[in-house]
Amino acid sequence: MEKPRKRPAIPLNVQCELWARAAGRCQFRGCNRLLYKDELTQQRSNLGVISHIVSFSPDGPRGHPVRSKQLEIDIRNLMLTCRDHGKLIDDKAQVSAYLEELLLDFKHEHERRVRLATAHAEDMQTQVLILQVSVDGHDVIIDPVDAHRAIQPKFPVDENPTVIDLSGSRLPAEGEGFFALMERSITQQIQDVLSRRAGVTRASSLSVFAIAPIPLLVHTGRCLGDAQRIELYQRHRDTQSWTWKEDEEAQAFYEIVRVAEQATTERPVVLVFSISGLVSHELVAQTVGAEPCIYEIRAREPGRDFLRSRKRLELFSYEVRNAVVALRDAHYARKVIHVFAAIPAPMAIEFGRHIKSLDTPFIIYEYENSKHAYVPALRINID
Repeated sequence: MEKPRKRPAIPLNVQCELWARAAGRCQFRGCNRLLYKDELTQQRSNLGVISHIVSFSPDGPRGHPVRSKQLEIDIRNLMLTCRDHGKLIDDKAQVSAYLEELLLDFKHEHERRVRLATAHAEDMQTQVLILQVSVDGHDVIIDPVDAHRAIQPKFPVDENPTVIDLSGSRLPAEGEGFFALMERSITQQIQDVLSRRAGVTRASSLSVFAIAPIPLLVHTGRCLGDAQRIELYQRHRDTQSWTWKEDEEAQAFYEIVRVAEQATTERPVVLVFSISGLVSHELVAQTVGAEPCIYEIRAREPGRDFLRSRKRLELFSYEVRNAVVALRDAHYARKVIHVFAAIPAPMAIEFGRHIKSLDTPFIIYEYENSKHAYVPALRINID
């Protein structure tokens, strides 16, 4: 009886090239597990195995009387996998499910994706910034893996994103001092981020992923300003993904509604954003205490899933810029503008980026569910 063939030693140069081709990740389709450290404990270890597509033994999975010997150390016949999928590939009972042609497809797809992701020039690098603040008493966690997936084909300048995590605060949003405390913390941490970016040319842009109460998102936009190249991302409720959906052609996504446009010194001026839902003009009037002059940017189809494409954000930015200029020109006496917003996070940040220190003063309101009322949360350009 012929003795079973001993597994051949894979030359070191072949092992190194295979790891490079796979970018240190499992090549089994849909896995992509990191193989040089444990994703849970972050402890570094070699968690990969080199699997044969055509077995090194004629009697092994997908083995062949002649080709097994020919391909035993050929990189074209080798896959880098995690231990779970290496065991699955080498299970003789699973050979019919994982034929040679299918495994070659797995390998080629993975290696092609790695080549595309790593072939970009320096301007395809981006710094990932995550902001997470408790909303309605619930802590927020944004998965860096989701963020890195969303920025493709760009890639992160650092393995770990910059995270501003204020979601663990025990101070309730309804409590006195919550917004002031969060505002100071965001200001300081974003200043630190921007100062570290100064003079660093590797990352051409800053990719921002944020979940927070609307006034703090507006404040974040002010801190970021419009000098930086900022790319904003939205979490889509239907898929829970941060990846932008297929872009759309420009169209009339918004309408401008003006109520009592001619302002007087007695009538408060209000800026309303009705994007995620409709803001009640009646509740706005109750909050400001008089019949207001309203300038409203309203989505033609308001809803929580409205912000599906970059084009919608781009055109919103255009409308916001026009609104801020119009308010600045109309209220040169620095009359306070009251802001009520039902708006996705990227749009709130974009609004904040357009507010300058010489603009009219703004008060940004937050809706408190417990009180069923709006309360002033953020004051801008008010001494």
